[in-house]
Amino acid sequence: MKYISFVVPCYNSQDYMEHCIETLLIGKEDVEIIIIDDGSSDNTGKIADDYQKKYPTIVKAIHQKNGGHGEGINTGLKHATGKYFKVVDSDDWVDKKAYKTLLRKIKNIDSDLIVMNYVYSYVDGRKDQTISFKNVFKDDKEITWSEIGKFKLTQYPSLHSLMYKKSVLDKSKINLPKHVFYEDNLFIYWPMPNTETIYYLDLDFYRYFIGRADQSIQEPQLIKRSSHQVLVSREVCNKYDLDEIKDKKLRKLMQRECAFLMTLGIVFSRLAFNEEGEKQYKQLWEDVKKGNPKLYKKIRWTSMATFVSLPGPVGRFISINGYRFAHKLVKFN
Repeated sequence: MKYISFVVPCYNSQDYMEHCIETLLIGKEDVEIIIIDDGSSDNTGKIADDYQKKYPTIVKAIHQKNGGHGEGINTGLKHATGKYFKVVDSDDWVDKKAYKTLLRKIKNIDSDLIVMNYVYSYVDGRKDQTISFKNVFKDDKEITWSEIGKFKLTQYPSLHSLMYKKSVLDKSKINLPKHVFYEDNLFIYWPMPNTETIYYLDLDFYRYFIGRADQSIQEPQLIKRSSHQVLVSREVCNKYDLDEIKDKKLRKLMQRECAFLMTLGIVFSRLAFNEEGEKQYKQLWEDVKKGNPKLYKKIRWTSMATFVSLPGPVGRFISINGYRFAHKLVKFN
């Protein structure tokens, strides 16, 4: 039985993908590693094929036309046979010790969602920063949403911390948009209403590499791809009527996620300091107001998204510099 399907979307990843894959191979026959060559023009495809030849019962190499990170996940979902589904970006890796503990424990877990910690690893030599969730969930125990604790300002569900059961993702009919960045927020949010039980392991499992100049989290890329974040923010906010979510804590968490993504959509739009960005963020509010008026009323004037929407050049200056200060202070990504 394959307990975990690891999907590794790769685009021109020849310089770092092997490190990622080698860390996953520790799982041996308990896992499958699905390498998605997303139309690469370097040796990514060959490296993937070589791994499949060497580990035919563990590694699957899949080649496709370039569709972006989200399409890589879509393809992975179509081919995954494991009980749980985990995306690992090709420049990231997993911790050996934590991985071995997970493999031992997962054989006795049947929850809809497994949550673990992740670690920011910086290319510039800064000290690693761990995002832990031990204040939110009970360690090594299955709980429901009604039993979770309070998230801190720096704690948000992320692609790096969550591992959904494959059946939950199938039920949620995940189909991410092609050629769209930040689509991992859709992958995180859409299955939440179909997730009833959560199992937290206090393991620093996922290593999130920070520092490549072309990474989507770098500010020049945020400006360039602001319309992508706006699209994702709109899709998340208009997806559900949160009044229909029965569990109060889950409803509150989903509303918090919506407000957070609205904040990102607005900030990314305004980072360019031009009128096009101003029009873009204002249209985002209008789209949410039209698509989900109940949610609009709840977050328009009572969330961080309100602060970053302060009008005019002065408001824009305050909002952007407030974001930059927070980014430097908290060191979030």
